[in-house]
Amino acid sequence: MSATLPLKTNPPPNFFSTYSVVLHVPLRDAYETLGTAAGHERVCRLSKLCSGLELLEKDKVTLPVQNYPEGMTLGDVGVRTASAMAESPDSVKVVTRQHFKLEETVPLLFGTFKTKVLLDGTLTWDDSVLSSSSSTGTDDPVEALYESVSNGGIVVWKLRTFQRVPNEGEGATDQTRVTERIEGWAPALLRFIVQSEATKAHRTHMDSYHTLF
Repeated sequence: MSATLPLKTNPPPNFFSTYSVVLHVPLRDAYETLGTAAGHERVCRLSKLCSGLELLEKDKVTLPVQNYPEGMTLGDVGVRTASAMAESPDSVKVVTRQHFKLEETVPLLFGTFKTKVLLDGTLTWDDSVLSSSSSTGTDDPVEALYESVSNGGIVVWKLRTFQRVPNEGEGATDQTRVTERIEGWAPALLRFIVQSEATKAHRTHMDSYHTLF
């Protein structure tokens, strides 16, 4: 088993964004929709920039420590370019990775022109969150990881963290807090505008998550 996995971004990140929303659905429902391939296309198409999405192959990746999630988690590494596992021994903890291609149509000069941006990406998650009978009641956070690189060289590493928010009302359903942390890299000439646009687009996108349920 490999001792290391790829870095989140290489070169190191130079733009960032963090945002949270609370969804009025149980953790299992939020995780399945936002954290796995089951809802990935719907999540991507919430963005007005998304003009096309193709889901490709699905594979599995080994994290470099066997005591995951007590040790290294998806929040510590990048897995988009990691080698896929040929087999999944029972003694090794693996995560599932969905490859995809995404097309964005980006307006320029106040919409006078439009340009297409192509992204290669992966969404990675832990299937045991859905299979565990205790996953809906745990107070421990669980994670999914979105990663992409554009044809312009912009790299995005986006960690989605899900945590149960107990609802004490009689007969009320638990809620889920979803927090996303973006660490990305853009060429120096684009960094300022990418930082500004990423922050605005990130908040707008997440504020629409409730419409998926």
